[in-house]
Amino acid sequence: MTFGRHLATLAMTMLFSVTASAQAIKQIPLPPSQNPTGADLPVSGAAWAGNTLYVSGWLDPDMKADTDTKSQTVGILKDMQKLLESQNLTMGNVAMVRVYLGKPDFAGLTAGYTQFFGTKDQPNKPARTTLQVVLPAASRGALVEIDMVAVRPN
Repeated sequence: MTFGRHLATLAMTMLFSVTASAQAIKQIPLPPSQNPTGADLPVSGAAWAGNTLYVSGWLDPDMKADTDTKSQTVGILKDMQKLLESQNLTMGNVAMVRVYLGKPDFAGLTAGYTQFFGTKDQPNKPARTTLQVVLPAASRGALVEIDMVAVRPN
């Protein structure tokens, strides 16, 4: 085989791999709790890539009533739990959590978070990154935003 044929074969193989990978992504729309106006947003609520579910950043659907970090963390994780259940997953399938705090209230975060992870009923302790940030939804009362990655076992 000549170099040109090897190169053409390699290019076709790479193109097929990229196309096959792109076709394997399944988008899950934002639920009404995360998009109450039903706006046409350029974001999915989550996306499956193979057996991995990537969940977008989530806000507490009741953030106007839940005015502290603990209650917003609980509200977000309860809402995310509903999404996971709709995909036949549980908090036990969560591999990674990223938490974005508008204020450095780690005690409030931990008080809410530990109701869902590292408990007797749910011993899973996913990897976690916590950052203090300026939340775009802070003007609406958001103190916390959380995203996560969950994996369906083979």
